[in-house]
Amino acid sequence: MQSKTASKAQQLISSQFLTRIYEEDGTPTGTELSTTRPRQVVVIGSLREFTHNGDVNPEKMSSFELYRTSIQDVEVITFDELYERACFIVEDH
Repeated sequence: MQSKTASKAQQLISSQFLTRIYEEDGTPTGTELSTTRPRQVVVIGSLREFTHNGDVNPEKMSSFELYRTSIQDVEVITFDELYERACFIVEDH
């Protein structure tokens, strides 16, 4: 299910920008713009919430994995996973 914000963004982009591009004099450039559905991400919690005394609680972790993979069209990640992705991107550049 698509969120209201993502739906509005897609409608706005489609109505304003899903078009052919023309020169100032009206000559078609041969370029067309299109869009896809905006990506939706929910950032919540920390992976540390699934550990106790340094050991992973398999029940909590598997419940979280089942939850985040059951949601369609929305990526669910934790704050520490987002941080790790950002570090990887910065290191890679």
